[in-house]
Amino acid sequence: MDRRAYFDDLAARWDSFTDGAKVQGTLAGVVRGYGLRTDEHVVDLGCGTGNLTHVLCAALGDAARITAVDLAPAMITMAQRRLPDPRVRWLVADAASLPLPGRSVDRVICFSAWPHFPAPERVAKELGRVLRPGGQLHVLHIDGRDKINAIHTGVGGAIRHDLLPPAADMGHLLERAGYVVIEQIDTQDTYRVSGRWTA
Repeated sequence: MDRRAYFDDLAARWDSFTDGAKVQGTLAGVVRGYGLRTDEHVVDLGCGTGNLTHVLCAALGDAARITAVDLAPAMITMAQRRLPDPRVRWLVADAASLPLPGRSVDRVICFSAWPHFPAPERVAKELGRVLRPGGQLHVLHIDGRDKINAIHTGVGGAIRHDLLPPAADMGHLLERAGYVVIEQIDTQDTYRVSGRWTA
């Protein structure tokens, strides 16, 4: 089973695995720290069933745009049903080949999805293509790297090799792709690496 089929199969059960209100509360605190302007165009990369999209809708103003992207059509369907907000554009797309114009995005937030990209350097460069100069990319997990990797390894199958690298390695990847690293946190409880696009 490939990743698209794997996550399509999980979509109907996905929200039963976590406490959605708790996840959204934690995400809201992190997003506040990112200092978003109310009118930004933000990409929610690997949006799943829309927890981060929900938080972004609450944080951003009427002039904002949110592009919520996922590889799995069933995840997008679930998210659309939960969050019929006209500011959100829903896209089924590969993170390494986004149907977005160059320099059209202020910020990309990738919540709980980065390990599932089989070509992470290609993804980082593709995000640089769509980001405006000075735009930011945030790779975010609200659990520690060891816990995430243990889950993926334990589940096996399509995601058994989908491992999150140490934050220092993630920072080096972003630097090679053309970013300046502005945040690097890798603790037992959280993982956050952010870069500003400069190339």
